Amino acid sequence: MAAQRGGTARRRARSKGNGLTVLLLIVVPMSLLFMPTAVLLAVGLVPTAVAFVIDRDPDKTAPMTVGALNFVGVMVFAIQLWQGRHSLAGVMTLLGDPFTWLGMYGAAAVGWALYYGIPPAVAMWTAMRAETRIARLREHQQDLAEEWGPEVRGEPAGDAPRR
Repeated sequence: MAAQRGGTARRRARSKGNGLTVLLLIVVPMSLLFMPTAVLLAVGLVPTAVAFVIDRDPDKTAPMTVGALNFVGVMVFAIQLWQGRHSLAGVMTLLGDPFTWLGMYGAAAVGWALYYGIPPAVAMWTAMRAETRIARLREHQQDLAEEWGPEVRGEPAGDAPRR
């Protein structure tokens, strides 16, 4: 058992090393080649990084929810950058516009709203559905008790039902 845990730890350490290798061999040169886009992504995806850092859930659902919408919000301006001047001056022009920040961070805010809003809404809907089902079953039980007697409710046959 201990040997298995050691092997798993080594495999995990190796996979972290592979991630660093990919980062150094692919991501860093690509970000240098596409510097304006990399700068826009780095600045625009800050809410996703924050969500990743503060989310304690092992499934990391907050970064997925916030990150998807944040990425869409950033990509709108990345496409503008690609269609216009793909230079650091073009990025600075985009980042100087408050509507760019509103678009990028507003999309992330919608992601946070979904992350915090959907679970309570689903819980409330499920509880309301369960309450409706319980009320229907009680009505059905009442109908059965009237037709078959109080034994249907688990009451002794001699007792009259209390109302």
